[in-house]
Amino acid sequence: MSSIKKIGYVIVFVRDMARSTKFYRDAVGLTVKEESEHWTEFALEGTTLALHLAEKMPPVPKPLADPSVKQGVAQEIVFHADDPFEVRASLVGRGVNVAAPKMVHEAGPTMVGVSCLFEDPDGNMLSVYGIVPKAALEAHR
Repeated sequence: MSSIKKIGYVIVFVRDMARSTKFYRDAVGLTVKEESEHWTEFALEGTTLALHLAEKMPPVPKPLADPSVKQGVAQEIVFHADDPFEVRASLVGRGVNVAAPKMVHEAGPTMVGVSCLFEDPDGNMLSVYGIVPKAALEAHR
């Protein structure tokens, strides 16, 4: 009997392929693996993030001043980083509105899981996540 082994693709439906490709490539810093006017793939360890041009989508939600307050989210794409603070600073430096680091779980006596939420141009929730020393989180508050 065969079983599911891993996630092969995460597909994000987008309204404007050029705008979304530019965001994920230039602002988020992902490497384009394949690109067309209807489909773009980004190479990541263990999976592929793909953008798919959608013919019909609901209106673009208004961007949030603070992405960490978004409620009623059906999914979130989480990018792992060894240093989520450094990645957050890089994103902010490229003009992305990224929420302040937030502890999402304890990871032992001296470590915590930290998440920094942000949105793509279509209002999809994204985050950068990593496990860091508790003292590092305190230094970034």
